[in-house]
Amino acid sequence: MNDNTSSALNGLSDVAKVLESMPTDGATTSLLSGFSVEGIVASILFSIVGMAYTRMGRKNGPISTMLFGIALMVFPYFVTETSNIVMMGSALTILPFIVKFG
Repeated sequence: MNDNTSSALNGLSDVAKVLESMPTDGATTSLLSGFSVEGIVASILFSIVGMAYTRMGRKNGPISTMLFGIALMVFPYFVTETSNIVMMGSALTILPFIVKFG
């Protein structure tokens, strides 16, 4: 191995040692605060749909569309489980077509 490869491997082992020495309790357990990467992606997608519903409801749709859009943007802040995000987001995405008021 050349010097660059061996120094890179030494650097990786140093990083691994530091990560192992970090405490695993409290707020330091996860940088994502209990969210998985899939959950964050689902939250972003449903928030984009919520923005579209909110805009559509304000411009020319019933007020229920705007309210469901706001709910789509807000609920991912309170739900961390990916399957729950997908189920609730799917329901809130479909409901404006079923329930129309205002």
